[in-house]
Amino acid sequence: MNDNQAPRIKPVPDQYTAVTPWIISPSSAGLIDFLTAAFDAQEVPNSRITNEDGIIIHVVVKIGDAMILLFDSREGWPPSPSYLNLYVEDIASTAQKAQELGAVLVTNSTELWFGEKVCRLLDPFGNLWWLNQRVEAVDFTDPRVGQRASTDEAIAGIAYIQKSLNEAMLRQKDFFANSGE
Repeated sequence: MNDNQAPRIKPVPDQYTAVTPWIISPSSAGLIDFLTAAFDAQEVPNSRITNEDGIIIHVVVKIGDAMILLFDSREGWPPSPSYLNLYVEDIASTAQKAQELGAVLVTNSTELWFGEKVCRLLDPFGNLWWLNQRVEAVDFTDPRVGQRASTDEAIAGIAYIQKSLNEAMLRQKDFFANSGE
């Protein structure tokens, strides 16, 4: 078979998206345990590769329809937290389960003007998760959406989300400052 007849390779593998996050963690194995219990993640079979020291240098988990790549950090590396947005069916039960597993709630569940409930969690490894539950389909091409976004309630919801994000980032900074103790 010559080059003109070679099968075309897809630029993005099946089950992946064009952008796939990496999480670098002090313990990918521990993080996988958390993700499995909190978010029903599944480790992709045969994806875990360790080096001669037993350090995970590559592993893939799937949460819902998303693939996430992980590997262990090395001694002396700075913290490299991830910031991830996860859509869930039931924000209250997912947040509760994650908290029972050691995550810290940093933004209370808040219904926002664009049809989603949102909360944030800091996981036991320092990653910040946005949990979202869709509660309404909003058509952003509808001119009335701009009016909806400018109500006092909408402005207050966004103000709270932004304030709590600042607090979460400071909490995350403290988490990493104290994680070496």
